[in-house]
Amino acid sequence: MLSLYEAAHIGICKELVDEALDFTTAHLKLYVGTDTSSPTLVKQQVMHALEQPFHKGMLKLKKRHYISFYQQNETRNEVLLKLAKLDFNRLQSLHLKKLSQISRWWKDLDFASKIPYARNIVVECYFWMMGVYPEPQYSLGWMILTKVIAMTSILDDTYDAYGTFEELQLFTDAMERFDIKR
Repeated sequence: MLSLYEAAHIGICKELVDEALDFTTAHLKLYVGTDTSSPTLVKQQVMHALEQPFHKGMLKLKKRHYISFYQQNETRNEVLLKLAKLDFNRLQSLHLKKLSQISRWWKDLDFASKIPYARNIVVECYFWMMGVYPEPQYSLGWMILTKVIAMTSILDDTYDAYGTFEELQLFTDAMERFDIKR
């Protein structure tokens, strides 16, 4: 039932998907019931799926939940569990390293004093880029796109909240004259 529920979230035929989703949601909610004080492993998985279906979340965030679920499984493979934890921790270490580099880059630009209205959203941008490029071999892409989006947000902030119409017109004209082919 849980598998059908999850599959319904990625289906293509709208009528069939809606029917399957309604059916599975009702039955899963009935299965979970009102007594959730000491749920079994399966109930925990069902409650988590009802809160956030697998295909509607980021894989990196889902991995942590499923490691916890698998760890509680009595028939678990200890080697597989240890490998999953090592992989998760290795990836966490990579993210900490990249976030440190991004934060240092942002701090060195000193936008807080130069452009005080600019939002500091580099961590959010980095998180978004992990959604665009989920695999660790794309960490350079995480870094590049985080910087591009952060700089674009400064332009957005300038146009939305800071510049006067005349200043923005001059800035826009200057940007339009900028020839990237040079």
